[in-house]
Amino acid sequence: MGGYGDPEALEALAAELHRRAGQVREAADEHARTTDRACWVSDAAAVHRRELAADRAAVEAAADGMDAAADVLRRHADEVRERIAAIARAEREVRAWLADRAARGGELLDRVGEVLGELPEAGADVWRQIPGRLTRLGLW
Repeated sequence: MGGYGDPEALEALAAELHRRAGQVREAADEHARTTDRACWVSDAAAVHRRELAADRAAVEAAADGMDAAADVLRRHADEVRERIAAIARAEREVRAWLADRAARGGELLDRVGEVLGELPEAGADVWRQIPGRLTRLGLW
């Protein structure tokens, strides 16, 4: 939508972030499943499992952050849509106002023409009435 922003592009980016957050979670889950299938027992295995648990928590937090960023983008897309709609409403109102003024200008020109069409000869006493008539018409 030009200089106002592109809500659809923001939505697409949000969807991509959400999809990738799911991929991050799935990769962490697969790594955990691989470790769970290992039947080895030792101090090193215990350390590895503790580190894996900590890593999974960090990965989950990162994926949550990606989902949160996607939510922010979606909300921003909604705000951009609302602002574009507000700008469109304002543009319509301005156009209507200008059209009304143009129409009124035409009416006023017609009224001036009516007054000018009835102008007396130069020097006639009725010239003193012209300013009052123009004032009543809103032209003076």
